[in-house]
Amino acid sequence: MDEHPQVKAFRRAAAMMSMERYWRRSDEDEIQFLRALAEVTREVSYHLDAARALDIDGLAAYVCAAGLRPWAGSVNAELVLMTAVDDALERRIAMASASRNTGVQ
Repeated sequence: MDEHPQVKAFRRAAAMMSMERYWRRSDEDEIQFLRALAEVTREVSYHLDAARALDIDGLAAYVCAAGLRPWAGSVNAELVLMTAVDDALERRIAMASASRNTGVQ
């Protein structure tokens, strides 16, 4: 029985990411990585939500603790995970911009 192409893709991606887990990233690498991670996170979130893999009460507690506002009353993996990745990306861009503007390394 053949695996679905998405199963194969996730397995390959996980294996590749595991082999390169500790690469040293520059600020620009980190920004590119977080942008790519956001794309993957969006897809993973969709599948987590479709499978109802994450506890809804746990997600709601995280949203409340993090002070997030769920859109349309919906608390899901996409809200939690995408918000986290987007926040990390914004922080990294701000840090890179500040170091370029001030010369701080």
